[in-house]
Formats: sequence, C-alpha cells, structure tokens
Amino acid sequence: MQYSMKNKRDMDKLVSFNKQAGISTLLFIVLVGLSLTVLTVGYMSSMRNLQSSATTAHAQTQAQMKVMMGYHALSKFLLNQPQGYLDKITAGDISEGTTITSSYVKSNSCPASTIPGEVHYCFDITGQSGGASAIIRAMYAYQKEVQQSTVAGTIFAGGLVVGGNAKFVGETGEDVTIFVGGTNAGQVVDTSGKILTLTGITVQAYTNPIEVADATTLKNYANYLFTKNNAGAMECYQNNLHTTDTTVITTPTKITCPTGVSIDNKGVWSFNSSTAKLAGIMWFDGNVIIKLVATPNDMINTVLATGSVTTDLIDKAGVYNAYAPMHYLLTANDSNIKARLDTVCPAENYPVQFCQTYDATQRNLITSVAYFENNKDKFLKNTNLFPANLSNILFLTDTEFAIDAANNTTMNLYGNIVGTKGAGGTGKASGKITGTGNINVKGNLVVTGDLKTEVQGNMTVTLGKSNTDGNNIPVLIYSTKSKSIRYM
Repeated sequence: MQYSMKNKRDMDKLVSFNKQAGISTLLFIVLVGLSLTVLTVGYMSSMRNLQSSATTAHAQTQAQMKVMMGYHALSKFLLNQPQGYLDKITAGDISEGTTITSSYVKSNSCPASTIPGEVHYCFDITGQSGGASAIIRAMYAYQKEVQQSTVAGTIFAGGLVVGGNAKFVGETGEDVTIFVGGTNAGQVVDTSGKILTLTGITVQAYTNPIEVADATTLKNYANYLFTKNNAGAMECYQNNLHTTDTTVITTPTKITCPTGVSIDNKGVWSFNSSTAKLAGIMWFDGNVIIKLVATPNDMINTVLATGSVTTDLIDKAGVYNAYAPMHYLLTANDSNIKARLDTVCPAENYPVQFCQTYDATQRNLITSVAYFENNKDKFLKNTNLFPANLSNILFLTDTEFAIDAANNTTMNLYGNIVGTKGAGGTGKASGKITGTGNINVKGNLVVTGDLKTEVQGNMTVTLGKSNTDGNNIPVLIYSTKSKSIRYM
C-alpha cells in the first residue's frame, strides 16, 4: 500500500515534469522557427543585395573588358601611323562589327618626352556596359626611325605626264622599269590624258608605297648646313666631319659661310659646287638653285632641301655632269679611281658618314677599279646602311625638283633624285623636267608625293639603271608603341 501510494506520487511528479518538458520543447521550436525566419529573411535580403552587387560587378567587369579591347584596338591602329596623322586624330569610336564597344578622346595634358626625337600622345579610352563604365589613360610614344631600303626602280607615286615633243625613253640595252601611281596607275599619259607607250621602259602600277626620309629628318646627318636666322640672314654650320688627325666634329659648328653659297632677298639659296669645293652632304633650309658649270667642273655632292631644288646651267651650251658621291666612284675607271676617291673622301674635312679613315700609303695601293672594289671596306663604310647610303642621293626635296636643260646642252645626272612627302608625311612633292636639251638620268627618280611629275618640252629624257650598289636610299619606318596605361 505504501509502495502504491509512493508510486502514485512519483507518477504525478513525472507527469508534471513531462508537461514542463513539452512546453520547453515547444518554446524551443518556436524560438528556432523564429530564428530561421529571421535568417531566411536576412538571407533573402542578402541575396538580393548580392544579386544587385553581382549585376553591378558583372557590368563593371564587362566595361573593363571592353575598355581593354578598345585599348588593344587603338594600339594596333596607331602602330604605324605617321606623325601628321597622329597630330590630327582627336576622338573616335571603336566598333566590333556594327556595335560600338568603346570610345577614345585625345588628352591635352600629356607629359612631354625627355627622349630626343620621341613624341608622346595620350588617349582616354572609355568602355561601357549596363550603366557601368571604365576609363583608362594610355600614353603612346611615337618614334620615327630611318632605315635603309633598296629601290627597285623609278617611282612616280602621283603619276607621270609626258607632254609636248618630249620623249621619255630607257637607255639602250637596259631593262628599265618605272612604277606609276595616281589616277592613271600603271600608265603614262600625255597632257590630254592619252596613254603613251614608252620606248625601252616597262611601266607597272605603284602598289608598294615607301616613304623616303625627308630633309628635316636628315638634317643632323649632313656635313654642311645652310640656315637663316630670325632676320633672314644666312648662317652656315659644319657637322659630321673628320677635320684633322685627331678632331671629329659631331655636333653642328658655326662657320664662315663659304664662297659659292649665297641667299637672295626672297630667301632662295644658290649653290655652286665648283666654287664651294665642299665634300659630302649639303643641307638647305628652304628653296635652293643648283648652279651647274659645264664639265670638267662637275658637281660631286648630295643636296638635301626642305624646299624646292632647281637646276640652273651657268654656261648654257655644253655638257653638264652632276654626281652623287657614291655614283662618282661607281662610274670611275682605272685611270681616275684614285683621284675620285680623293674628291669624295679628301685627306681633311672628309664626311664620317661614309668615309673610312685611311692614309696615303693605303690610297697609293689603288691601281685599278678592281683593287678598289676588292678593298672597298678600307676606304668606305657600308653604303647599303644608313647614314652611309645618303651618298647615293643626288638631290632630295620636300616640295619639288625642277630640272631644266637648255638648247644645245646635255645634262648627265648620276644618282637618285628624290621628292619626299615632307615632314609629317603629308606633303605634296612633285617633279618637273623641262627644256630643249637632253637629260640623261643614271639612277632612280623617286617621287613619293601625291602630285604628278611632268616632262615637257622639245627634249629627250633617257633613264638608265644605276649600279645596284647605288640604289639604296634612306626610308622612314614609323613606330607608335604603348608606354603606359592607368585606370582613371
């Protein structure tokens, strides 16, 4: 009985405890449920924020991808552009197909380069996607490098017109090729537009453009420089000369202007090589008239001019010879090769661009052209490399050359006659060959400007192939490379 009563009391306690435990469990479940609800609501809110952030991040990532694609596209476009075009570029869009993916704007706050001959250009490139945008500033370094190139033949990039009774023929027995561009590419026409057939000359279309180094670029490689001060008075300098046994001039040094060089009140230069007797490369700031004297007072020089180059025959009737320095040696014979070497590379004041240092003992060993050819590296630098190949140029102009042969005259021009595109690559160089005499060109006429070359008058122009060694001339290679990029 006692056991039963005790057992009953214990059971009552157990029931009471179980009720309390059940209430606690329910309370715990409720609390856990509330916590889960809070967590779920928080998670859903976080997910919405994350989704929004992810969308924004995705858009930003896409914008960054597009701006980098734009940067690479712009870099490729700028790589080989001449400076004249780089100066003109201001802004533009970059597209993939018909879809604009990014845009660029040239910055006016680009730091100047401290490297000589290098120019900086800065562009702000923008990529956009889904309302997000990314901007980078890219700085490019433009450099213009002079290299060497062998000319395959005569070039008239803007076209060739032969008018009047003029004849343009190839030298007998030589396979002469000319390349003609312009509106009548691959053809030579007269003044009425009629297509002409040239005797001894093969005409092909000019399809492989080159850009010859302009006079401004070549200034520092000349031996004598003729410039004007602010008042218009002439100033003369020498450079790149071995003057004595121990002295080499490597920077422009002012000198008294030599006899044979003058300037008129219009700022036009006159150069008489037979009077000046200067070896090497002459550089003129502006237009220059070449005063040629009948043989044996031949001209043996390279003339570079930022303006026009015009020939003027002083003696009128007679035979006139003008040689580029290298071509003077290429046309030598056994009896005069030693004397001609002395003229091109004299004992004093010789051009260091293409002359080696040698003494009288070495020179006296020259007994024939064959000996000179076999030992040429003792006397000359490699004229297939720049700047020694400047010795292959007779005349180089950034605007126009005008060659005029008067009646009863024969003009023999040995070397390459070049009309460039001018500084910046945007010039309009052209050529004019006129008169009533005969002109023989033993070399290449290379006119790379956009205007036509004209041959007019009652005359014959004979074009002959030059020695292969004399066909190498300096050309320009442009390079615009990325120097730095940063996000704005």
